[in-house]
Amino acid sequence: MNYTKILIAIFLLFSFALKAQEVNNVRFEQVGKQIHIYYDLQGEGTYNISIYYSEGNGENYGNALIYVTDAVGENQESGINKMIIWDVLEEKEKLSGEIKFKIEAISFSGKSGYFEDKRDGKRYSWVRIGAQIWMAENLNYKISDSWCYDDKQINCDKYGRLYTWKGAKKACPVGWYLPSDNDWKQMEMVLGMSQSEADDRFGRGRSEAKKIKSTSGWDNNGIGTNSSGFNALPGGSRGSSGSFVSIDSCGYWWLSSEYSSPHLNTYAWSRYLNFDDDQVHRDSYNNAFGFSVRCLKD
Repeated sequence: MNYTKILIAIFLLFSFALKAQEVNNVRFEQVGKQIHIYYDLQGEGTYNISIYYSEGNGENYGNALIYVTDAVGENQESGINKMIIWDVLEEKEKLSGEIKFKIEAISFSGKSGYFEDKRDGKRYSWVRIGAQIWMAENLNYKISDSWCYDDKQINCDKYGRLYTWKGAKKACPVGWYLPSDNDWKQMEMVLGMSQSEADDRFGRGRSEAKKIKSTSGWDNNGIGTNSSGFNALPGGSRGSSGSFVSIDSCGYWWLSSEYSSPHLNTYAWSRYLNFDDDQVHRDSYNNAFGFSVRCLKD
């Protein structure tokens, strides 16, 4: 591979989620079989840096590059002359065409934003609720122990996948995790529940469900205000026998916490919302059921 000729055609671009001046002064050099890419990063807080490339003059960028080190990944602080090292031969056998790069800087320091699941390239919105950062849509990462409602891809695209509890515990992207019962309580109390209400079972609170429900998509106008930004959708559920029920009327979400009972040792905690009330329901279900997943930032 002649890197000297290839590098003549390399152009560097950058994109990002917030201000237009966050990433600048991007440049590169060839060092042996590696490409060193330099950039300056401005802004407050920390950033998640990803780098992409295209062999089609920027018409189509694939997933983020994997064999990169140094100033890339999570928790990157502002600075000048930040460097990313790309081990080209580990990533590609050869390069051809007009190569372009794209650097993306995403900050989790604001109220809301977007991030990319590096496993499949899907982008998700996130929202800050109190001190927590939640995904603002249901996870749609395909693994075993997960399904689309009615086995239709269009439902995965809108509502995300339905996971068994076992599947849910391993489904979240790196840097995110399946929230616990206490994690949900923390959010619910930020939205107005008392500690005693949060600790209760079944329907709890007064209007907290309305604050996390989406503003459309619920049966019989059972919508919410989504004032929290959580944007809960009624994705329904899948029973242990394989039947699908309650789409557009109920949403169910797995928690990482097991339900401790001598008679129900295959049950786990969950939350669910109904179209016909404004309470957040806390209950336990057979962990073979298929429920939605919302991930929480580490």
